[in-house]
Amino acid sequence: MNIERILKYKFSNNFILIILLFFLNSCNLCKYVADDELLLRKENIEILDLNYSVNFQEEELFELLNQKPNLEILSNYNFHLSLYNLTSQKRIDNKVIKKQSKIDIANKKINFKNEKILSIDSTLPIKTLKTRKLVLGERIRNKGEPPVIYSPLKTNRSKEQIKTFLFNKGFFNSTVLDSIFYLKKKKQIELRYYIKLGNPTFLNSVEYKCDDELILNYLDTIESTSSFKKGEIFDTDLLVFERNRINDFLRNRGFYFFNKEFIYFDIDSNNLSNCIDLTLGIQNYKKLDSTINNFHELNHKQFTINKVNVYIKTNQNLGSNLSIDSISKSGIYIYNYNPISFKKKIFNKSIRLKKGDLYTNELAQNSYKRLISLGLFKYVTISFDTIANNSLNSNIELAPSKVQNFSFSVDGTNKDRLLGVLGSLNYTHNNLFHGGEKLLLSLKGSFEIQMLLTENRQSSSSIRPNTTEFGPEFHFILPKYFLINRLGGFKNHINPLTEFTGAYNIQNRPDFYRKNQELSFGWVFHERKKITWHINPLLISLVDFNLDSTFRSLINTLDNEYILASFQDHVVAGGVFSFEFNGQDLNHNSNSFYLKSTFESAGGSLFRFHELSNKEKNISSNSYDFLGIRYAHFQKLTLDLRYYQPIFDRSKIVYRLYSGIGIPRKNLIQALPFEKSFFAGGSNSLRAWRARSLGPGSFYDSNQRFDKIGDIKFEGNIETRFPITELVEGALFVDFGNVWLMGFDSLRPKGKFNWKTSINDLAVGAGFGLRFNFEFFILRADLAIPIKNPSLPDNNNSWIFNSNRNLRKEFFPLQLNLGIGYPF
Repeated sequence: MNIERILKYKFSNNFILIILLFFLNSCNLCKYVADDELLLRKENIEILDLNYSVNFQEEELFELLNQKPNLEILSNYNFHLSLYNLTSQKRIDNKVIKKQSKIDIANKKINFKNEKILSIDSTLPIKTLKTRKLVLGERIRNKGEPPVIYSPLKTNRSKEQIKTFLFNKGFFNSTVLDSIFYLKKKKQIELRYYIKLGNPTFLNSVEYKCDDELILNYLDTIESTSSFKKGEIFDTDLLVFERNRINDFLRNRGFYFFNKEFIYFDIDSNNLSNCIDLTLGIQNYKKLDSTINNFHELNHKQFTINKVNVYIKTNQNLGSNLSIDSISKSGIYIYNYNPISFKKKIFNKSIRLKKGDLYTNELAQNSYKRLISLGLFKYVTISFDTIANNSLNSNIELAPSKVQNFSFSVDGTNKDRLLGVLGSLNYTHNNLFHGGEKLLLSLKGSFEIQMLLTENRQSSSSIRPNTTEFGPEFHFILPKYFLINRLGGFKNHINPLTEFTGAYNIQNRPDFYRKNQELSFGWVFHERKKITWHINPLLISLVDFNLDSTFRSLINTLDNEYILASFQDHVVAGGVFSFEFNGQDLNHNSNSFYLKSTFESAGGSLFRFHELSNKEKNISSNSYDFLGIRYAHFQKLTLDLRYYQPIFDRSKIVYRLYSGIGIPRKNLIQALPFEKSFFAGGSNSLRAWRARSLGPGSFYDSNQRFDKIGDIKFEGNIETRFPITELVEGALFVDFGNVWLMGFDSLRPKGKFNWKTSINDLAVGAGFGLRFNFEFFILRADLAIPIKNPSLPDNNNSWIFNSNRNLRKEFFPLQLNLGIGYPF
């Protein structure tokens, strides 16, 4: 059976078959290894007789190896090599010959037509020749990896590179040996390197030399902050580090024309045993004097800032109205060729270069980062002109970006075959009051068919939209830390932001009418490039319910405190704090890590204040009120972990774990507010279940009248993403998890979290997805099916493989999810 023939025309549509064939071929890793060749499966490095600490990591040695085994994923599986081995070289050659012959025939016809066209008129355009496209086997091989054949020549190169590396690390007389170990499987070997370190060379003394009077003033500081430490192992990497450090130090103290080429090193062993003396020198300028045909030395100069010219340009400045403004104290002159005006304060705060100050390279870069982070300019360039008296004029060119933008989106919804539509109208303004203030307004609405909570699943017969949701939302962002801008070192932060948000949402269902009003403000701290803190010290939300009489009677009949608490008026007054680490780098296809942790607390301060002030409680609810409404009292913590592992170009495996816990407190101890509770299912969660339809625990509700929510959540996802075409991307995924309750609920007896049974409560789903990349957004469609459903009755196995046809139809239905962007 020829594998390539099976996949000839249906490679894109048979990805699951390809995955199965990978495992069938994994046992034949030596398919393209000749009889006189060896497959390099493993490499190891061992340092012998290591009696002291070294100044390098063992991982650095592995990076020097000239030949590395085939890439492994999932512990010990050679995925890429197995993919390569799926192909047949003979069949590829035959296909290439046939395809190339067709191309050659077509190109002969094109050449004949082109000659005919040129004979009539040499200025007429001609057709381009066709090029052969890669055959299927070649495309598969490009995604895979050929076997790594052991090479003695490359092994010797690796040994020489290791010796050079150790020499630079101060181990001048090291020895590197290699040995081959045959593995149990045929023609597969492990290559081991044995390193015998020579005695290390230590730094005996460090001397600094400089003849420049201005730089001599800084020499004591340079020496005191040096990385060179007497008595430590000599490391040539420190020479490069010190050169760059001193260069940055001087360029940040006015020496505009200084560069690291002026720094030199002299190394003298001085017949010392395993020790060296180091001299670090800083040279002056050397200028050729043509009169005497010789060089003479010039001292380095310090430069000060004379003025800063800011040019705000349009794409075409001709015919533009030029307005000139200045900030006299800072020496900033603003030339605006653009009809859009900007307040002077944004330049005064962003541009750190000031008149009369010494030139500082660090402040020039800081100014660039601050200006670009405003989001007002497409590009920023900073240059300098030298003038008399060792002064500099800084020229900053800015190209304004688009200030206002409208967007509109419409999405369809499908919840248990109940259709709906939702849409949003969005408006953004990036320079509202001409000081970099941003305003985002959105108007969201939806019309959906929802099953009545007073009906069971079978009796619901509504075919018209019976649920509407509508509401505006705004985000107002200031480019500073409101109220705390002058505290500590906050004023020196690169991209300070304060965000005010507000929302008004109305949900109208036949069972109830719900109104939510929310207001918050907080700060966004970019501690480092990959780290962001969100601190919202104030968040107020007012939720009003107006229940239908039939629905109210149903709730009263249930006599369940959890359900009652979920559908009563309440106030949420508290704060939210989150930490985010994003290690993803879109410019490099490398392993990356993402972490986000959020802590939310509400009602605690109010409750303590009311306790201390002896405020009377509401008799009916035995709780305190705020603004005449019972307020929520809880703490909530969530953790989101993701790991992105590329397997080849445009393909990766994504691992995700999400967990959270919410603890109701004294003033509303029955339950978390509905909007703060956890739920599972939906397009960004367990995709084999619709949103809020899973759990809690192994609880099963045949009527499915209420949304399934909980106080605890644990969820995991594994998704493999791979290209199908330039536009379409595919995905295979497995999701698992559930939600649980903190306490016992009589209506949901199997919903309480229990350490002993929680593993059995985990739901598992799997599926296939398509992502359509339209450059500005990604449209996603995921088709998933439950594999393990913990809500099956006790006398049945919860796995789909052990269920009969009727149970599969009810408990294991296919679920289609549509979404925008990646799920995580």
